Amino acid sequence: MRNFFIALFSPLAPRLRRVHPNVLTLFSLLAGILAGISFALTRLAPLFFLVGGGFVALSGMGDSLDGIVARAHGRTSRTGDFLDHFADRLVDVAILAGLAFSRGAHAALGFILIVLALLHSYLGTQIEATLGRRSYAGTGKAELFVAFIAFTVPAYFLSAWHLRVDQHRLVFADLFMLALVLGTAISLVQRFRRGLQACMRADAGDR
Repeated sequence: MRNFFIALFSPLAPRLRRVHPNVLTLFSLLAGILAGISFALTRLAPLFFLVGGGFVALSGMGDSLDGIVARAHGRTSRTGDFLDHFADRLVDVAILAGLAFSRGAHAALGFILIVLALLHSYLGTQIEATLGRRSYAGTGKAELFVAFIAFTVPAYFLSAWHLRVDQHRLVFADLFMLALVLGTAISLVQRFRRGLQACMRADAGDR
């Protein structure tokens, strides 16, 4: 999915020569925060699910373009990489927290999801720090953003729907978070296993 978005947005890079990549990073951050706020505001009106989906799309576009523009115009830097990684984590937390406090949702599921998502992202950056290359294996941010955008339409139309499980009332957002928790947990285990195996191979090669 990441490669798809790189190919999709790369033709825009020549037109953004005058735009600094860090500006695009900050644009992605702002849109991500607004997406989280929009999801939280679905408690007032379900229409904010669609608004949040729009902001998620804008955040994803900015996140894809900052790296593309930086590489296309020779503006890659350690500062830009640092800001990009930190902004990515802030966006993750903002969007997932907004979902946790969305209309009828259980906040505990959102908290679990935030922890898993941060651990999953940490493994990717730790593998890069240890081995010198980034791991994009498993479910990444691109896949997560596509899932969020796809989620918002049925969430809007099913805002009044719920499922009874014993004495628990689950709304559509709860089912979506449960699916993300399961998918992220599986991807976390796979990324950890691949990273550990790569480190062990590197250690064996050093001997």
